[in-house]
Amino acid sequence: MKCLRACITAAFLLSLSPAFAAEGDQLLATVDKPAIVTAAPAKSLTGAAQSQRLVISVMGFQPPQDGGAVQVVVKAEKDGKEQEVGRFGITPHAPFQAADPSKAQRFGLQLPKDMAGGGPVKLNVYLQPSRGAGTGARLEVGSAEIQ
Repeated sequence: MKCLRACITAAFLLSLSPAFAAEGDQLLATVDKPAIVTAAPAKSLTGAAQSQRLVISVMGFQPPQDGGAVQVVVKAEKDGKEQEVGRFGITPHAPFQAADPSKAQRFGLQLPKDMAGGGPVKLNVYLQPSRGAGTGARLEVGSAEIQ
């Protein structure tokens, strides 16, 4: 029942957002496995060949169990090529879970020009230890959008 309620809530919240989670997206990142999310252009940008940025919403975070630190590394993949877009850290470095998308932490990164203006972009969102092994660290991506 708890899972059903969570699924219905997630479907409802995604229907309110212009960003989307494409089929096959894996929205949970750990040190061992990246989150995979598709960033779609905002409707007002479709076909635009201008400077664009990614906005990534983070719905939840669990720091490493050993008290170490992790950083989030975002890489864009297009036409089989992966390119680093940027890095950020969660502050404060403490666990959180957003109750709804309006409470998510949002991070903006400049989208490389060779990746802009061509439709959706697949993002690989990695958790990289910067101190310690990062064991137990988790990051839940809510959505990503090109603006």
